[in-house]
Order: sequence, then structure tokens, then C-alpha cells
Amino acid sequence: MRLTSSFAVFRAEPAEQDFAKARWLAREGRTSAAEQEYRTALRVHPDIAAGWIELVELLRRSGRLEDALATALQAEEHFGPDAAMPLVLKGAALSELGRTRDAVRALEAALERDGNLALAWHELGYAAYRVGEFSRALLALDRAFALEPHTDTLMLRGRILRDAGQYEAAEVAFEGAHQATDHDIPQREAAREVAATRRAATLGGRRPARFTPRERSFVETGSAVIAGPQAGAPTAALLARCLAALPRLLEQLAWHPDLVAGATDSDAPLARAVADALGVSAASAGAIHPPDRPLLVTVCNDGGSAWARHMERLERWGEGLTFALVQHPDIPSPADIVGIINAAPQADVVGAAAGALGHADAGSEDTAETAQLMSNPMAPWQRRAQTKAEGGRQE
Repeated sequence: MRLTSSFAVFRAEPAEQDFAKARWLAREGRTSAAEQEYRTALRVHPDIAAGWIELVELLRRSGRLEDALATALQAEEHFGPDAAMPLVLKGAALSELGRTRDAVRALEAALERDGNLALAWHELGYAAYRVGEFSRALLALDRAFALEPHTDTLMLRGRILRDAGQYEAAEVAFEGAHQATDHDIPQREAAREVAATRRAATLGGRRPARFTPRERSFVETGSAVIAGPQAGAPTAALLARCLAALPRLLEQLAWHPDLVAGATDSDAPLARAVADALGVSAASAGAIHPPDRPLLVTVCNDGGSAWARHMERLERWGEGLTFALVQHPDIPSPADIVGIINAAPQADVVGAAAGALGHADAGSEDTAETAQLMSNPMAPWQRRAQTKAEGGRQE
């Protein structure tokens, strides 16, 4: 669905100002508190359609699909059977639940009531996309955009075109979405999609459906995964194999650090283990400098501020590599190399990592595909080095 309104916290309409706190909480990721504020505001202003739309989308994005459908039905009960908007919300929730036929019926019913409702065309395009009807989806989105130009419609169009293997057209759509908004969050999202599309375009002209799991992870995050995105839960043996594979991977890349640094104090044992395997010194992240060719390591990259801060330094320097033994999915600052991608709780990861550091003769994972992805010109560490070289030439 489309959420430009969630970034416009301050509204001119007096009634909509009562939704400002809910929108701010949603923007900050405080879903439960935002839901409570939306429901409180809707009890006072039940006729404001934007409140219902944003609440359903909040529930939808947090994976509470049955609750999203229940809220859509509440909106339908309030506005009555002749209103188009609640049918759109109903169709959107049904689509996410995989009930595509019911979703299309609800969306078509909404369009019978209001054929110029851009949100209905947008959601009809999304429903068609979910079942692989790309042409129908694009036609619906064209109609939606003609009626109401919107960043999210461009973003969805880009994803459909990318899945169809039309990478240049997808990039144009994402670039358009980036230029169409002044808000930092959708701009960052659009920039990530542009980068993902460019990475996808370098993988032999194949459609994303034909990518391997490692290729798919590389496209989505920029990370090259050693054990594969579907390796399962982090165990001491699995993490030990990833660690054992790291020196061979760096050798295949013809890249050798002068220093290994842990991102936080708790990463010091991992930094020492990696440094010993590579025959170099270990240090704290605060002590590294550009000439050190640093390898920054962490046991678990869960998107924390310390990791992001050190990543920004490497980006600024155009130097170094980063390695996360375990990385959570969907984080803003992914590592260059990852052992496995898994959302296991921090305590489980730390426990498995402690066992991995003392796990002898565990064997190692095959690094051929990982090395190939790291050698891709669109790999983030390659882009860092290229940016530094281009800056040097300009000077």
C-alpha cells in the first residue's frame, strides 16, 4: 500500500492532526504503540479514511494479516456496503493472505463503485504481481499512476519489472521513485532498490527466479554468503566451517588485511581467532586507520549502531572489508561477507559462536560461488575501492 501520509506528521486539517502521534510512532517502528494511537484517533474520527488505510498498512507490514483483514472489515461496517475504500483494504489484506480470487473480487467491486480510485488500481496491480501476472499488474499500475502519481506505485512497478528481467526499465522506475519524494526513509529504500537492480543485472541476464540462494541474497543485500541463506540455525559446527572457509575466500580474492578489528568489545575473541588464522594482528575498531587495510568482524550483525558507525568509516575511506559470522535479514548496513543469514536471538548466536571458536577440524564450506560474487564489480567493497580510485584521479 502507499504510505506517503505516514511521513507527513503535521497536517493542515485539524481532525487529521489527531493522527500525528500515531504516524510518528509508526515511522519510529513502534508498531504496538502506533496501533493503539490509531485506534484511539479512529474512535474519535471514524470518518477519516486515511486513518483506516494507515492502520491496515501498519498491521500488514508487521505481518499481522488476520488483524489487517479484521480492521478492513470494521472499516467496511462503518462506511457501509457502497463505499469503495474499505473494499480496497479488504482486497489488500486478502491478497497478503494468499486468497487472490477473493482479493480480486473485492478490488473489482471497489472499482465498480469508484473507477478513479488510484489505491484500488494499485492494489489490483499488487494482487496480479503476487500470482505472476506481470502484464496485468503493470497495466493496473499505469492506471493508478495516471490517476495519482505516487512513490510506492513507482516502487512496485520497479519490482515487477526487475522480476521480469527488465533491469533497465526497473532502474528507471526506482530512480523516479527516489526523485519523487523529499522524505529520507523512502529515498533510502529507493536507493537500495536501485543498487539491488544493478547487482541483479550483472548476473548473466537471468531473471531473479533463476538465481541461486546465494545470488538472491547478494542481489537483495550486497552480502556474499559463505554457507548460503538457507543454511539453518547457527550451530557451533556450522559457524566453525564458515570461519575455516574465510582465509581461503580471502586468498581467492587476492586480498589480505594488515589488521583484524572487532566491531565491539564482545567481538574481540572472534577478531583474535580470525587474525591468528590470517597471521596478522588484532585490534579494536577504534584503533584502525585507512592504511591498515582493516578487516572488520562481528559475531552477529543485527543492525546495531556501532557496526553502522564503523561501516560508515570504511565507506568514507574507501578501504577494508567487513565480515559477520551471522547476519540478521533486512538490516540497513549489511556486511561484505557473511557466514550465514539467520534471525536467531543474540544469545543463541553468541553461544554457537563461542563453541565455533574452539571447534577443531570442523572442515569448511565451499567458497567458489561466494568468491565469484565478491569479484562482481557491483559488490559493495569493489564499489568502495572504485570510488576511492576515482576520487584520487580527480585530485
